[in-house]
Order: sequence, then structure tokens, then C-alpha cells
Amino acid sequence: MWRYFELLSLKSNEEIEALKQSVEQGANPRDVKMELARELIARYHGDEAAANAHKSAGNQLADGELPEDLPEVDVDFEGSEQAPIATVLNRSGLTKNSAQAKDMLKNGSVKVDGEVVAQDTMLTTGKVYVIQAGKKRYARVTLV
Repeated sequence: MWRYFELLSLKSNEEIEALKQSVEQGANPRDVKMELARELIARYHGDEAAANAHKSAGNQLADGELPEDLPEVDVDFEGSEQAPIATVLNRSGLTKNSAQAKDMLKNGSVKVDGEVVAQDTMLTTGKVYVIQAGKKRYARVTLV
């Protein structure tokens, strides 16, 4: 990473050295890499592009933003008024099988409309939910 700073950044050697020391003292290297990315994007595409670049880099959910390409899925529960979250995850394709759905729920890695849900959560049919399973699997799920 430091070689890229030396070759591509317009920062002085002293500034780069200060960044190295901050990482050695516990700063997150990811944040330093993002700083270089913003600098390069701003140089070639402008400040506005640099400010919005994270939106196209797959980091939307980390920032609480919804991605532009949010998949939409309809899940039919054949007249039931409520549906268990594990079944919704499985039928919507957000998990490979019921066991994975249960594991993700147990680990607290499932969110419905931005809130972590418990294993026994029941969702009401006839509504639309934004569901996130893990870090990168998400969909706008309509329960019918």
C-alpha cells in the first residue's frame, strides 16, 4: 500500500510517513487506503465523484444506504397472515438452505428494515421488507 502512496499520491513524504506511523499505532489500514482512493478519484473525476465513489464500491450497507440495484423478490405464503423469518430467508434465496438461515439468525447477521431480528421473528404478509442476510446479500422482499 505504501508503494502506491509513494507512486500515485501528491502527499509529501512526511505526510506519507505520518500515515504509516498512524497505522503502526493502531489506525485501520482500510481508512488510509480509502484516503488514497478519494485523492485519486478527486484528481481524475472531481471532488463530487470522490465524495460519492463509495456508493458504487459495494459499501452502501456499511453506511446504511441501500444499493441502487436492490433485487426485488416476491415470496408467496399462500394465504398465511404471518411468515417465519427463517422461511422467508430460504424462499427468497437470501440463504442456501434452512440451516444457513437459522445459523445467520442465531449469529445476529440478519436485518429487516435495518434492524437485527431474532430467530422467532414473524413477518406480516402483504408487506414489503428490505432484508439483509450477512454483509452482502440483500433484497426487497414482498410477502404475498
